[in-house]
Amino acid sequence: MMRRGRLAGVTLLEVMVAMATGLALVLLMATLHARILYLGSEAAQAADAQDALRIALALLEYEVAHAGYWGPVGTAAQIAGRSGDAVPLGVAVAGDCGPRWAIDLDRAIDGWSGGWPLACMPFAGASAVGGALVLRRVETRPGNPEAGRLQVYADPWAGRLAVAGTPAAPGEQVHALVARAYYISPRSTGDIGRPSLRRKTLQRGPRVIDEEIMPGIAGLQLWLGEDLDPPGTPGHGHPNRFVTPEAATGAVVAVRIRLVADDAAQLSLDRTVALRNGPAP
Repeated sequence: MMRRGRLAGVTLLEVMVAMATGLALVLLMATLHARILYLGSEAAQAADAQDALRIALALLEYEVAHAGYWGPVGTAAQIAGRSGDAVPLGVAVAGDCGPRWAIDLDRAIDGWSGGWPLACMPFAGASAVGGALVLRRVETRPGNPEAGRLQVYADPWAGRLAVAGTPAAPGEQVHALVARAYYISPRSTGDIGRPSLRRKTLQRGPRVIDEEIMPGIAGLQLWLGEDLDPPGTPGHGHPNRFVTPEAATGAVVAVRIRLVADDAAQLSLDRTVALRNGPAP
C-alpha cells in the first residue's frame, strides 16, 4: 500500500508576500533612479549656469579692460568732433541712446546700479534690479576708412571723428568707434520666461542695435574702484575703495562686476578688472 506524499508548492499568502516584496524593490529602484536623474539634471544645470557666467564675465572683463582705448592718441580730449568738443560731429545715429550718446568719448565708463536711464528702448524692458554698464573705446586693430561707420582717425598727436569714409592723412590710423551699453532684460530671445544679458551696440549705418549676449543671466551688479591717492604718493593708481556707480566721485581705476545666474541656487561670479588706459572721470 502506497503512501500519499504531500504536494510541494507555495501558499497564496507566500505568493502575496513575494509580490509585495518585489513591488517594493521595484518602487525603491524607480525612486532611486528618479533621484539620480534629478541630481544629474541639477548638476548639469549648475554646470551650464557656471559656463554661462564664465563666458559672459570674460567678455565684460575684456570690454572693461579696454575701455578708454583711443588708438595712437592718449586721451579722448585729443579727439575732435566728440560730444564734449567745441564743434561736435554732426551725425545722425539711428536708435541712439541719447543726444550724441555714441560720441560721448569723455565718458569711457558709465554705470548704474539698477534700472535703465538711457533714451533707447531696451529689449522687453530692462530689469529693475539689474545694473547697466556703458563702455566706449575704439577697436584695438586699425582698419580702413568705411562710409557709414563712426571711426576715429588718429596719429600720436591728435585725432578726429569721421563717418564719411574719407581717406586717412599720412601717418593716421583708422579705428572703428565702439560704444556699448550692457544690461539685464527679463526675457531672452528664445524664451520669454528666462532673463538674459544684452547690450546696445554701435554698428554700421551708423545705428545702435540691441543684441543678446547670454541667456540665463539674471543680475548685473557693479562697483567702481576709486583712487583717492594724489599723484606721486604710495598707492596712487590703485583703488582705495569700491562704491556703487551713483556714489563715485573720484577717479575710477577699476570696476568690480558680479553676474548672477538664473537658477535655483542663484550662482554668481565676481571679477575685479583694472582699467588699462588710465582712470575714468
